[in-house]
Amino acid sequence: MNHSDLNDKLKIRLTAPLPEWAKSGVVALSCMPGVEILASADPLTPDVILHYGDHVGMACQQYGYGKLGFWYFRWAGSDSDAVAAARCSAAVSLALEVGLWARYPDGRCECLYQSFGFLEPFAIKRSVRNTLVKAAFFPARVVAVYFRRSALPLCNAETVAIEPSFFVACYAEVKAILQKIVRKLFYKEQWFVVAGIGNDQCPVAPGKWHLDPGPDRFWADPFILEYEERRWVFVEELPYSTWRGYLSVIELFSDGSHSESRPVIVTDKHLSYPFMFTWKGDLYMVPESGSARNLVLWKCESFPERWQQVAVLLTNVYAADATLIEFQGYWWMFIAVAHEGACIHDELHVYFADSPLGPWQAHSDNPVKSDARNARPAGNMFVEDGVLYRPAQDCSTEYGKATVLNRVDRLDTESFSETPVARLDSHWHKDFLRTHTLSRSQNLWAIDGYRLIPRWRSTK
Repeated sequence: MNHSDLNDKLKIRLTAPLPEWAKSGVVALSCMPGVEILASADPLTPDVILHYGDHVGMACQQYGYGKLGFWYFRWAGSDSDAVAAARCSAAVSLALEVGLWARYPDGRCECLYQSFGFLEPFAIKRSVRNTLVKAAFFPARVVAVYFRRSALPLCNAETVAIEPSFFVACYAEVKAILQKIVRKLFYKEQWFVVAGIGNDQCPVAPGKWHLDPGPDRFWADPFILEYEERRWVFVEELPYSTWRGYLSVIELFSDGSHSESRPVIVTDKHLSYPFMFTWKGDLYMVPESGSARNLVLWKCESFPERWQQVAVLLTNVYAADATLIEFQGYWWMFIAVAHEGACIHDELHVYFADSPLGPWQAHSDNPVKSDARNARPAGNMFVEDGVLYRPAQDCSTEYGKATVLNRVDRLDTESFSETPVARLDSHWHKDFLRTHTLSRSQNLWAIDGYRLIPRWRSTK
């Protein structure tokens, strides 16, 4: 469908007043070549009435319907305001659902886009602000699909039914805030690593190696590697004294012990997620450095401690946990990406290229998933019996709440779908409160776990 001509543009009328959070989304719409934003007094009949605010029924009565309906937002499966919906969702430990819907004159209502966002039970309003930044762009995403396919996308919306009372929801919020205060005052949050032998889809606890970082730091994001008949784990190492992460390596010994950690990449930016892959006989790493807004590729010059920057794969992007794999004729990059001010846990983007050096092309459906329950990458992908599997984080109500293993059902340059098939959470290991990384090599696996340690524990 050609929307380049003025008379053929998709005409959108906004309801008033326009909330502050919606303005970035309106800018994105107005920058699309095939879109015209109508002034409130414009006599032209709009294709879409777009309502970013509350009081949906009243707005629909006032503005009527466009040719493609009256578009509006729903929260947690209802027409309640975002904060109330978030409180009710947090009370039952659910991610914050938000959907863009279309209402038609015949009474039909259809979901055009649905997302599940990270929801911190002790920070409801902050979670809502982050989700609003993301939601502002839903209309532009729907319009982009409409231009490509000449039809509105119809989302098979997941049913959300949340019914705690106002008092129950407020009690749950107060309880979560008090619990957070107690944890901050008396405990330190620590990630540690468990590793073992085997190649099952879901490793069997407790593992052969238990890597304890000591009380003054944590080790997270383990990537395990078999190299020249020795076993290694690369981790994010973060001392509490600086709260800036760098990348370290630990050798695993056959008797179940391990070496001390040794720094391998240290920069003036926080580093984490030392994802590695081999290409043409060389070892490469793509660490996360979200604050740098660039994705840098490193090449190993002398294993394990000397690495050299060789390429910048993506620029000017707020992204995390890039994970690459060569599969069915392409190199694929799976990466969490967010708009400035939105939550990095919520949305998965895919890029593809002929080589890991790029150039990388964005998938036409980006973000291919908008679901904090299993979007953000959580370790290296693997192929088993010709099927691609992808670990992802469950960040529905806690960062790194669990690791979900997804079976990729379809992956090409035009489409993507996957299905959760397994889950590792606090029940997997007696010492785990959370887990957010699962990595595998040919014969080994590594998982990180989250625990609380008393602040009075010695730091020596």
